[in-house]
Amino acid sequence: MIATKYKRKVFEEASFTSHLTYQIGELNSLREKSEPVKEIESSQTKLVISKLRKTLKEYRKLTGKGRGIAAIQIGYALRIAAIFEEKEILVIINPRIINRSKKLLRFPEICMSANPIIAPVVRPSFIEFEYLNEKGEKVVWSEKENKIMNRVFQHEIDHMEGIINIDLVPSKDLILNSDPKFFKEAKFEEV
Repeated sequence: MIATKYKRKVFEEASFTSHLTYQIGELNSLREKSEPVKEIESSQTKLVISKLRKTLKEYRKLTGKGRGIAAIQIGYALRIAAIFEEKEILVIINPRIINRSKKLLRFPEICMSANPIIAPVVRPSFIEFEYLNEKGEKVVWSEKENKIMNRVFQHEIDHMEGIINIDLVPSKDLILNSDPKFFKEAKFEEV
């Protein structure tokens, strides 16, 4: 009975948040590479950043979840993402991975554009990448110990490459979010 109630809640949540982002099958460019941002100070770039912040805040307000969103998920094929990090929203522009761990970890992920499907994705345990912040300053991310944030950044950078997390997992391994304990019990698994 608990699983049925939880499953109902999951589908209700998916239905009342699906208007915030494009879902798989709705927008072909979800699976195409996004273009680099050429002018950070342009009105279009500022508009996209504003919409990303607003959408991520709204999603979190409605669900209590959601760590990141890429511009393509709201219809802009630009290499920009907004990431919720420690009570603040970090904007990354034109990220480029410069190093990645050889150690691989499997961990379940949900994507706002493929909700409520859980994909147990294998990714490097950490990445180092450079990006531009909203002021156009070059920043390097290299926090190796923060497994979750490393995963979130990889997930959002994948969106910019036209890759959705469910593309990285055989379909037989995809899981419907139907167990309220699933994420509480999820652990990183070395592969």
